[in-house]
Amino acid sequence: MIFTSAAALKTLFKSIQTSEICTRPKPILIDMSSANSVALLGAHRVDVNRIVHSRGDTVGLLPSIETFNRAIAHTGITIDRPVVILDDSQGLAASRLAWTLALCGIKHCQIIDGGRDALLAEGWASAEELPEAAPTSALHFDYTQHHCSAETITEVLNDPNQPWLIIDARSEAEYLGIDQRSRHAGHIPGAIHFDWQWCFDPAKPGYLLADDLILARLAERGITPGQDHTVAVYCQSHRRSSLMFCVLKHLGFEDVRGYPGAWSDWGNREDLPIAR
Repeated sequence: MIFTSAAALKTLFKSIQTSEICTRPKPILIDMSSANSVALLGAHRVDVNRIVHSRGDTVGLLPSIETFNRAIAHTGITIDRPVVILDDSQGLAASRLAWTLALCGIKHCQIIDGGRDALLAEGWASAEELPEAAPTSALHFDYTQHHCSAETITEVLNDPNQPWLIIDARSEAEYLGIDQRSRHAGHIPGAIHFDWQWCFDPAKPGYLLADDLILARLAERGITPGQDHTVAVYCQSHRRSSLMFCVLKHLGFEDVRGYPGAWSDWGNREDLPIAR
């Protein structure tokens, strides 16, 4: 799971197209941009709303695996082909798909830093038509890695011997309980606040800061790679925290888990502890 530049992607595709003998499989390009945006050459469209599920006030849940497979059936995604994803929403939609694919066991997944605008700035061509549907194979969710639930986190909170870090990727106002978006406001006890937007370069909107700068910001809050602990990330609906998941994996964190439903699940329940 890494972030890559639009220039690197363009170079990769050009090298594959011009090479007489290329043993590398061509990456599958996925565009998660809004439906009214112009199609990009060679990019398959995936609607982010088709890869999430809502249940009452709880949003950002995983859909059934059958629904997810139908949503990506036209892309040609298989367990062993590399995938490159972009969007026009600061990486949020792309990251949600990347996390879900990681849950299915796909290891070679890249996200374009700067998204759609970065690719267009590199001169990537638009297309009159979307590419034809490609052969695909059914994927399966593996909940033993990259995934956690309210029940999992509750077990960790009750067992001090389990070395987990819980990261709240929402705004400070949400974390403190000032901005209330569920029945209850606040945060999961012991959660460390790290606003997802702190990963981005204020001088280049939509682009991530350099790796060392993000690592330094994380270290200020005691979040460092290489430690013997699991990291769980959440936000309101596991879109912002999907981006945090991808950033942490990009930076070398090994065991990172996302909480689908996130605070829209935790904050709407009556049986879970809340800190403010």
